[in-house]
Amino acid sequence: MHLLYIDPHPVPDVCPEAMQILQTVDALAEVGCRVTLATPAPAAGRRCEEVLGRPLHANVECVHLKDLRAHRWLPIRSGKFFYRAAARFVAATPADGVLVRNLKLAEALFALPQRPPLVFETHEVFARTYAEDHPAPGWRERRKLAALRRREGGVYAHSDGIAALTPWLLDDLRAEYGVATPGEVVPDGVDLSLAATVTHKPAWSEPPVLLYLGSLHPWKGLDRLLAALPQVAGAELHIAGGPEARIAELRAQATALGIADRLRFLGSVPPAQRFQTIADADICLLPLSDTSIGSRYTSPLKLFEYMAVGKPIVAADVPALQLVLRDGEDGLLAAVDDPAALARQINRLLADRGLAARLGAAAQARAHTYSWPARATLLRDFFARLATERGQ
Repeated sequence: MHLLYIDPHPVPDVCPEAMQILQTVDALAEVGCRVTLATPAPAAGRRCEEVLGRPLHANVECVHLKDLRAHRWLPIRSGKFFYRAAARFVAATPADGVLVRNLKLAEALFALPQRPPLVFETHEVFARTYAEDHPAPGWRERRKLAALRRREGGVYAHSDGIAALTPWLLDDLRAEYGVATPGEVVPDGVDLSLAATVTHKPAWSEPPVLLYLGSLHPWKGLDRLLAALPQVAGAELHIAGGPEARIAELRAQATALGIADRLRFLGSVPPAQRFQTIADADICLLPLSDTSIGSRYTSPLKLFEYMAVGKPIVAADVPALQLVLRDGEDGLLAAVDDPAALARQINRLLADRGLAARLGAAAQARAHTYSWPARATLLRDFFARLATERGQ
């Protein structure tokens, strides 16, 4: 099976989107597919090894399509030049399927008179998350939302298949747009081989280290995590990732709460070193928020990475995480948007290190369910099913 994965973001790169794409195509090759990855050219010096910790699988061919946005001296922000190049590339390249996750790119490919089956990989219902981010929209926001709904509904209706990160995401897009397009739930994954290379410390740090690793978007729940820290006894919080502007906001909040001396920002962690950063912590945290993207749509890469290293986890009690963690068996869940509940669960692990060890071991065993090859197998089999149905 030959699959095309096309995206307007340069790959390789160290942002979560590019890392997820690279891991997906590498795993598709591992489960027997031939994959052509077509993106704009990455920045000079970017290499697959810095993300994967190893060379990209030999069955993946990387093709760099023309994108005028790469020329800094051109005042061009639109991706339409890339979309046109992608459409020409798909038209000229025999393949068994196309995988995309960008709405405008999907629209450009739908205009082709003939193309392989197209699966749209959805990570959110864009119209719902946009509406949540703009609770009091002005006329510009209302106009943009209406255009977004038309575009998104059209993409879901015209795709041959939809690969959704969670069942709730698939349910919500069907409810929002009334589409009957075939769908498959395809969670994100974790690199078990890279996780196995870490050096585990012999004992807990003193004081114990709590870790949040990932992006610092507001829906990730970092403000609630900082609000919980005054109620947590004798532990430091390390936060890895995020831009300087967002770090400055969190520093200001920590100062106002009187916890700045218990907080350490690690900044950006090189992708190949992220597992060691996790191994150096004692308890890993994923607070999240009660938003659609935070509670129903996310399939957090960092959660699976925490699990693969065998760390005890305290996470938000939201549907997307209930799908992965079983409270009291391989993690502890805390009521969403409740700093006091989050603090209680953290204190529970700090007081019972035997429980922490048992939860970490159980999480590590469960992580094998969420390997990248497991995800790739779901995608490969979904394309095969769509091809069979198209042939009938």
